[in-house]
Amino acid sequence: MYEIAYLVNFGTNKLEIKRSIYTNDRKPFYIRVNPSSVRENSSSLIRGNLCSFTLMELLIIISLIALLAAIVLILFNPWQQIGKSYDVKRKHDLNELRKAFEDYYNDKGCYPTGNVICYNTPKEDKKGVGQGATLVGYSCNICGNEAAPPQFSSFSSYISRLSCDPEHSRKDYLYQYDPVPCPSWYRIYADLNIESDTESVDLGCPLGGCGLKYPPAPTPQYGYDYGVSNTNLEVSNVYNCIDSGNICNTCNTYDECIVDPGCPNKSKIYGSLGLCCVNNPGSCP
Repeated sequence: MYEIAYLVNFGTNKLEIKRSIYTNDRKPFYIRVNPSSVRENSSSLIRGNLCSFTLMELLIIISLIALLAAIVLILFNPWQQIGKSYDVKRKHDLNELRKAFEDYYNDKGCYPTGNVICYNTPKEDKKGVGQGATLVGYSCNICGNEAAPPQFSSFSSYISRLSCDPEHSRKDYLYQYDPVPCPSWYRIYADLNIESDTESVDLGCPLGGCGLKYPPAPTPQYGYDYGVSNTNLEVSNVYNCIDSGNICNTCNTYDECIVDPGCPNKSKIYGSLGLCCVNNPGSCP
C-alpha cells in the first residue's frame, strides 16, 4: 500500500507530473497491487526506455566514455606508475643486499666475490687497453631467478634468496667489486625507469650517470641510475646531449646540461657519449 505517489507521463510533448496522496483519511477503498503485474510493467518500461535511445545518442555516450578513459590515462599514466613501482622494488632490493653484505663482512672480514652471488661469470674491468691495462675490478650480474652460483650456500644465511631486477632479463643488477681474493669494497647498481628520480640526482646518477668507467669497450659503460656501496659510486662527470643539429655533444655536468641552451630537448641528456650514441642512432660519427 502506497500512501504518497508521483505519476510521471513521459509520453507527451510536455512532461506531466501528478502528485497523489492516499493517507487513511483519503482512502475510500484499499488499493491492491498485484506483484506479478508490477514486474511485467517494469520490464516493459525498461525495454521501452532502451529502445528509445537513438543511434546518435548512443554514439555521443560512447564518445564521452572514450574521452573520459583517455583523460584518466593521461592523468594517471599507468605505465609510469608501473615504472615507479619497479623502481621502489629496485631500491628495496639493493638496500636489502647492502644489509646482507655488511653482515657478511662483519663475520668474514671480506665482501662476497662474484662466484658467491652472481649467476654469470665475473668479467675483468680494466683501465686502459692492451698489455699495459690495469685491473681495477670485477663485474657480474645478480638475479635470484637464475641458477644459484656454486658458492651461494656460504651467503644464504645472510639472505634467503638473491634479489632480481623486476624486468629481468632486459635489465639486471650490476655487481662490481675489489679484484682481490678478499674484497674490501663493492658497488651494486640498478637501472631505474624514472631516470631523473630524486634519489638518483642526489647520488649523482641521473640519466644513466653511474656504472663502470672501465669496461672492455673504449666508451665508458654508464647507464645506471641508482646504487649502493661501501665506497664511492663511479659517477660520470661528463654528460652529453642531442643538440639542435641532432648530434651528440658534451654539455659537461648534469646541472650544466639542464640549463644548457645547446640542449633544446632536455629529455635527451645522457650520462655518457656511449649512451647518447646508442639511444640516438646516426647522432654520432
